Amino acid sequence: MRKCTLPILPVLLAAVIVGVSLPAGPAHAQSKLSKDPKDREIELLKTEIKQLEQRVDTLEGLSQKVKVIDQKVDVQAQKLDVQAQKIDVEAQTERKQALAWPIVKAGDEGFSLSSPDHDYNIGFGGIIQGDGRFFTSGADKDSGSTFFLNRVRPIITGSVAKYYNFNITPDFGQGKVVLQDAYLNITYFDFASLRAGKFKAPLDLERLQSDRDLEFSERSEIQNLVPNRDTGFSLHGRLLDGRVFYDAALMNGVPNNTASDTYDVDNNDGKDFVGRIFATPFEIGENQWLKGLGFGFAGSYGDERGSTISSYKTYGASTWFSYASGVTASGLRTRLEPQAYYYVGPFGLMAEYAQDEHSLNRFATPGNIPFKQQINRTDTFTDTGYFAQASYLLTGENASYGWVKPYHPFDPRNGSWGGWELAARISNVATDTRQFQLGFANPDASAKTATEFAAGVNWYLTSNIKWQFDYANTYFDGGAGTTAETKDRPNESCFESQLQISF
Repeated sequence: MRKCTLPILPVLLAAVIVGVSLPAGPAHAQSKLSKDPKDREIELLKTEIKQLEQRVDTLEGLSQKVKVIDQKVDVQAQKLDVQAQKIDVEAQTERKQALAWPIVKAGDEGFSLSSPDHDYNIGFGGIIQGDGRFFTSGADKDSGSTFFLNRVRPIITGSVAKYYNFNITPDFGQGKVVLQDAYLNITYFDFASLRAGKFKAPLDLERLQSDRDLEFSERSEIQNLVPNRDTGFSLHGRLLDGRVFYDAALMNGVPNNTASDTYDVDNNDGKDFVGRIFATPFEIGENQWLKGLGFGFAGSYGDERGSTISSYKTYGASTWFSYASGVTASGLRTRLEPQAYYYVGPFGLMAEYAQDEHSLNRFATPGNIPFKQQINRTDTFTDTGYFAQASYLLTGENASYGWVKPYHPFDPRNGSWGGWELAARISNVATDTRQFQLGFANPDASAKTATEFAAGVNWYLTSNIKWQFDYANTYFDGGAGTTAETKDRPNESCFESQLQISF
């Protein structure tokens, strides 16, 4: 019997393939159906990782873009820094230039030009007074009434090197040209300053008050006993926080109430010592009733010879006392003057007493040839005087020794009428009667005593404009008779109005 045989190698290969393939299909299907939840979590995590990787790739791209932008910003910032530095340099340059520019000011106190550090400055001010004077009785009744410019003074002040101050004030008023003030003031210390030149003699309280601040157009009769301007040196200053002011001056010596250039040069070796001390002890305190109180004492001592004698004048500028021909100064002259003021609210009060003791010489040759008789006599005489003045601001401003500024400057469009003030004054000068008895004065031409009563209304239109309306009546003892038969000089009464601008 013939056997049928298959090739062994192919058969074995087929069996292996079948054996392997048959269990593989069902096992794979079963694994898919029975997949573990942890495997699913792993799959999800892998998915998230891929998403994160994609985001990281995106962020890395953005980071590159940000770096590029940062580089551009840095470049722009550098450009801006350069521009800011340029601007800062330009600003500093402009600031330096501005600091080098002078400071210009203009206001109610005048006009000024100053260096940035205020070490060098110059100020421009002035005062102009236009007056009208009309007599109703007196020696000048028929010829003295007139309009005139009382004071016309440009005022130049300033400082150089900070501590050296100056004042130059000419006066073109009353048809004359006079150098009123010209002095240098060295002010390193408040307690001691040195002044040299021509200035007000530091004696009389009313005289030392600025012309712009006077309550009346003209000063009182007491001015006949005190000097006006003089030339010399003065040491002055403030002590005790400004409560005490002192002034000690060595000056040429001038006739009373005189400011003429004739006396800018002395005509004798004798000089006048003038001293003054004035206290305002409550000025910086809190007591409003005492802040405005000031009082002091002044005096002068000197040796005067020659023509430095005085003549006395009225409110209306009429001469009521003068010395006889041949009378000259011949030695010692002393002046004494206690003084005070008081200001509280709108009320003001000022008062002084003055005494002038002077030595005179009289040389005369009366009689007819051949019986002429020479007379040469020296004697000492004392003239005295007083002055008291009160004022009240009706519009409520604070009264003071200085400038009054109205609360409501004149402006009729807005119903504002400025500041209004009432003022009253009495002043008196009495000459030594022995001057008449000994022939030093003529009783027919000179009075023994003059007493002035004055009343006024002041209208402060602005801080710089003031209009005054005054009435003064002066009574005399003697002056129109002889030693044996005394007759009084007719009283002098006059109205005076003054319009003033000052700055």
